[in-house]
Amino acid sequence: MGTLKLIQYPSQLLSLTISDIINKQNLSQLIQKSKKDDSENWEGKDWIIKNTPQQGINWIGEHPNIKAVIIKTKDGSYADDGWKNNEKTIYSYSFKAAKGIINFNDSANRVLINQPISNYPILLFTDSSNKWEFQGCFKSIDILEKAVILEKMISFPSLNDKNSDNDDVILYKNEHTEGKIKY
Repeated sequence: MGTLKLIQYPSQLLSLTISDIINKQNLSQLIQKSKKDDSENWEGKDWIIKNTPQQGINWIGEHPNIKAVIIKTKDGSYADDGWKNNEKTIYSYSFKAAKGIINFNDSANRVLINQPISNYPILLFTDSSNKWEFQGCFKSIDILEKAVILEKMISFPSLNDKNSDNDDVILYKNEHTEGKIKY
């Protein structure tokens, strides 16, 4: 296991190295308080972490300007979840489902499906007792019926670089859902 990190701002998640660990309470608080402009975790509206801490999929930024996706996973939670090779470079992650039904238009699933279009990193964390262990930055390489296949990225583009090829691509309608709440 790596070094225990205390994360105050969402952007600090992008500087983690493989095997760094974060206290679960720290990440939960960061997700909650990144939304409040009067909190110690506020970094600006572009760095708000969407979805609730209890969800396995969160994302930084507003659609369609996503900076990164955060995935938190526990061994055995879903049959399709887990490493697909010994090198731990390929990971299968189940889509969010409600009562066994996957809604591919749910915002949490869309950020995984649309990752190849905007090339933002997917930050994969695995359960390690009362902590999350960072496994690295991943990208979506295949969409299956129940899961997305992720591959570890060697590097990812700077979040400050604008990809002009995607300027006119519409990834989302104005409305989206977070859990049962529609926006």
